[in-house]
Amino acid sequence: MAEVLATKLKNDTVRMFRDDIANNDYYFCVSSISIDALTRVDAVNSFKSKTEFKENILFGKQCFDSDVKYMIKYHPWQKDQVYEQYDDTVDLENEKFYSVVGPTNNDSGDYRVYKCLSNNNGAQSANPPNYNPVTVNQIYRMPDGYVWKFMYYLTESEFEGYNAVGYIPLMGDFEVDPQLDADANNVITGSEVSNIFVNNPVDNAGYPFVESGIVAGPPGNDSTVLLRSNFLSEIGNYYSGMTLYVNTPTNVTYTYVIDTYTWDAVADRARVKVIGNPSGDGVIINSTFKILPTVNIIGDGSGATAIPRIVEGNITNIEILTPGQGYNNISASIVDPNYDFDPDDANSIDVRATLRPVLSPIGGHNYNLIDELYCRHVLLYAYITETDNNQIGASNSTSAVGVLKNPTFTPDPVTANTASPDVFDNRIEIITDDYGKLVVNSIVTQEDLDGNELFRARVHAIQASSNTVHLCSYMGPHINQANNDISLDPSLNLINSTGQKISINSPVANNVIESRYTQRSGEVYFMEDFFPIDRQTTSREEYKLVLEF
Repeated sequence: MAEVLATKLKNDTVRMFRDDIANNDYYFCVSSISIDALTRVDAVNSFKSKTEFKENILFGKQCFDSDVKYMIKYHPWQKDQVYEQYDDTVDLENEKFYSVVGPTNNDSGDYRVYKCLSNNNGAQSANPPNYNPVTVNQIYRMPDGYVWKFMYYLTESEFEGYNAVGYIPLMGDFEVDPQLDADANNVITGSEVSNIFVNNPVDNAGYPFVESGIVAGPPGNDSTVLLRSNFLSEIGNYYSGMTLYVNTPTNVTYTYVIDTYTWDAVADRARVKVIGNPSGDGVIINSTFKILPTVNIIGDGSGATAIPRIVEGNITNIEILTPGQGYNNISASIVDPNYDFDPDDANSIDVRATLRPVLSPIGGHNYNLIDELYCRHVLLYAYITETDNNQIGASNSTSAVGVLKNPTFTPDPVTANTASPDVFDNRIEIITDDYGKLVVNSIVTQEDLDGNELFRARVHAIQASSNTVHLCSYMGPHINQANNDISLDPSLNLINSTGQKISINSPVANNVIESRYTQRSGEVYFMEDFFPIDRQTTSREEYKLVLEF
């Protein structure tokens, strides 16, 4: 039995998490779960470990909606790399089926993402696609036989700002339901024709074609076209039912099914009546043409057209001219030419080409980037600025980072503002003339008259110039007998590790600043420990956290 966890579930989980971030308060928190600067304590997925992470938070910065990005794997374009082609029968989640063309390989100076629609039967890629705004359908057919579909781009600053090791951000408006059209009232159904594979590209044979010629006269109003080529047959209706492929001098292409064909030996040209209106389309004299076997596409959609690529009577691949739309069921075949082709004759070397059409994702390529590019990662980005550093203090070490959802905060003691802060310092600040009795990373406590411990904290920083001491990791592993969040009683002396008393300067109400963060509040969604890193006044940390679903 096979079990399949559909990629759609993973993608939608990513979407739900991204939406949850937009509708709730998420904080990127920096903690210190080490005992000192030389030790490391492993974070584990336990209640105790998550509680200790929260108790030891030094500071936090809100995850702003603009700094949360959908992420995909980074596959830079490389010469001689074989890229997997899009195929509606293949699971591409773990395949390199798209590439990122950077500034060194394009003229735009940015980073552009292209999906591989055809890899020329598994060939190595030799030519990176180069963006051109006038390219039809933004599909690029390269000299190496690869076919690429442009998906989206990143500016150089966006790439540098939000890329993480092995991942790049998706850019675009992802707030619109991709299953709805622009008016948000019609459900999008059906696909485009992405490709038509030739099942037997080596074995088929015998197909007649005319590789090149020119339009010898203006098309008539009766849908006739005069053709001249050194390769035209003199047999009447020899090309009936085949496709006339015309390329105008302005590089506009048209396809027509040939109805009747006659050869004028005196004028050395052919008269072709087609199904369509070449004179109205803009076909003019000196347009070039090819005559090719007709690719017949049948399905519940409309608008798809294609032509075969032929080498010495062998159909090697199919070129999609227009992808059409609205297809859910489809089949494709090569219409048998009327002359010089008889694969049913046992004595004939002719062999029919068999085709397999490939449908795009619903709505077409580039319609739903999250699903199409198998997005199951989210980036949470935070940058600690100079302004932030002034609020949170730049000293001592950190040894853990994490993500906290919906922590609670007390009102701002100065402004009475109840809104969640952009940045918060979780240390207790006290002013004491006894700061000289304290040492950074040492423990201070408070006791009641019976000697019971009421409060415990670690000295995080000492600023002698202002008689200021910052305490962190308060509450810790001890029992909080005071039965409140912080436990600090400003009316009681602090006791250092040698038993000396440290008194808070009077009036104590003006010399104690407590954190707005409610200890132990919020849900830990992620945490990671690392060897302690010292912070400095010049520190400008950039945190990039990529979560995988």
